[in-house]
This record gives sequence, C-alpha cells and structure tokens, in this order.
Amino acid sequence: MITGNRSLLLLVAAVALSPLGVRAHAEVGSTIDNVELKTLAGGREKLLSNKARANVMIFFRPNQDRSVEALRQMAQCEKDLAGKPVHWVAIVSATEPAEGVRTVVQQTGIAMPVLVDEGDALYDKLGVRLHPLVVIADGKFKLVATEMYRQIEFCDMVRARIRFVIGELDEAGLDKVLNPARSALPGEDLAKKAMRDVNMARKLIDLDQADKAIERCQRALELSPTVAAAYSVMGDAYAKQGDCAKAKQQWQAAQKLDVKATASADGQKRCP
Repeated sequence: MITGNRSLLLLVAAVALSPLGVRAHAEVGSTIDNVELKTLAGGREKLLSNKARANVMIFFRPNQDRSVEALRQMAQCEKDLAGKPVHWVAIVSATEPAEGVRTVVQQTGIAMPVLVDEGDALYDKLGVRLHPLVVIADGKFKLVATEMYRQIEFCDMVRARIRFVIGELDEAGLDKVLNPARSALPGEDLAKKAMRDVNMARKLIDLDQADKAIERCQRALELSPTVAAAYSVMGDAYAKQGDCAKAKQQWQAAQKLDVKATASADGQKRCP
C-alpha cells in the first residue's frame, strides 16, 4: 500500500508528467452509469445516449474564465460535428446559481442541454476535481478519454478524440492532431521531443494499447535516453499487460535517473 510521503510523490509526479494536468479518477474502460439528472430548463434527462457512438460531457463552472472559453470552443465543436452520432451534455454542480449558469450558456452559444449534478454525485463518481474537463464515452457507455482545457486548439483536440471514437479518424490521424510534428531546429531540446512520445504513450495505455505504448517509450528513449518519464510510463504499460517483473525494472530505471520518478497509481495497484 502507498501511504504518506509516497502518496504525495505519486500525486505530484502524476500531475507534473500528465499532459492533461489532472484526469478523471475513473479508469478508461470503466462503465459510466447512465443516470438521470435535472436539466437547467427544469426537466430531467439521461446523461448518456445509446443511439450515439460518442457521448461527450463537459464539466464547467460558470464563474471561471477558463470554463467560459471552453464552452465557447465546445459550441464550435458542436457545429462542426452536427449530424454526427454524438451526444453532448454540459454538467454543472447544483451549488452554482442557476441564473449565472443561464447567462454563461447564452454567452457561449452552446446548444447542448445543461445537466445539474445534485449533491455532486456524478462529480464524485468520476473523481472530477478541476474545471473545465471534457469526458468522452462510447456508445456502450465505456469511458474512452478525458481532455483538460488548454488555451490553444482545444476544440481541435476534443474533435479529434470524438472522430476517433466514432471511427472517422485512425490512430495515426489522432496522433497527428494530439502531437503535431515539428521541423527540427538547430539546438532543439531532444528531451522535449521525446516527451511528445511519452505523452502519447500515456494516452495509448488509457486506450488499452500497452504494446504500442511501449514502442512509443522506446522511441522516446532513442531520442533522449535520460528521460525518466519514458521508463516510468513504459513500466506502467508493462503493468497494464500484467508483466510486473518488467514493470518494476522500468520503474527502477526511472528512479535511477530521477528519484522523484514513480509509477502511476494504476501501475502501483497492478504491481504493488
């Protein structure tokens, strides 16, 4: 069991290394309950739709600039994907004043229904702590991906993930959007280039593609053999495969390079 300072190091490392900042605590691949929630308009509506191939949930706060900008971009994404098998909802805590929420909805132009999370039950179920956060599930209500807000090309990132879920984009196409290639420049930091492969490896682990995640980490180490995160994430990938011996070898290699490097919470759970 991980306790005390070990838990703190794990949390710090997860936040520092994750491209998403903080992810929903619910694991990718877990089933999201199709609960019925009150709508801002006064009715009730199901969280998810089994007629959609992608279910998109946007958690936001009406008094937060980042959330307002995220909703503006999601309004554009809604328009871009109009007619596609995508079900959209925005989710707000019941503690937020309804009038403030209505104002933000009008300002941002989202067409999706706004669901009110009574008692923050859904927030707690998914472990949502930071806003805004986009959570994407497939047509079988399996959690596929999460995306934290970023100032640059947020709609592009979310749209690519949705297109991947509905089958319009393959893995290479998704990777191209999430990790756009850049021309090498004189003096470019190879460690930063390697981290792009490490970040993609994390996403591949979430998509249950541990073998491809290992290949990404190996490519990262070819670019820069001293990137501790590549060893850490490769260990997580081996843990996902159930190969704890190799997982622990990679985690040990990571800690030799950086004493703060550690396994993910899921990796530690699989290979304690």
